[in-house]
Amino acid sequence: MSKPEHLAATTASEGFDPIRFFELARSVGHGRALGLEFRAAEDGWIELALPWRQELVGVSETGVLASGAIISLLDTCGGAAVWQALGRFQPIVTIDLRLDYFRPAMKGETVISRCRCDKVTRQLAFVSGLAHTGDAARPVARATGTFMLNP
Repeated sequence: MSKPEHLAATTASEGFDPIRFFELARSVGHGRALGLEFRAAEDGWIELALPWRQELVGVSETGVLASGAIISLLDTCGGAAVWQALGRFQPIVTIDLRLDYFRPAMKGETVISRCRCDKVTRQLAFVSGLAHTGDAARPVARATGTFMLNP
């Protein structure tokens, strides 16, 4: 059975291609609504950005970015880190995602997330990540997550 076209675009002959994946992810549904941007990737980690936009604001009086947008950024980044570590795209499901918030992302700030896949077992992958607005020493949030492989 061949892969559906939208999944075939997420893999390259040598493995998972995060650039092609995020080109596709930004064009449909949730990825388009958030406007996530690919920044960098190496073995086992990936970095994404969530530019500030008015429609992502949680508190209109202050311009603070909604926590749901930051959760989605870290969840997407964590899942992509799993694919980066595996070297291929395959179905996964987030089964646990914990976020510790340290401070809000203020009006105009782009949130940058870097997630690493810490361990992969036969059925699970474990990730950790950090979100900041340009200074990793002043994080917005820290995340740890567990993903199920081939649900």
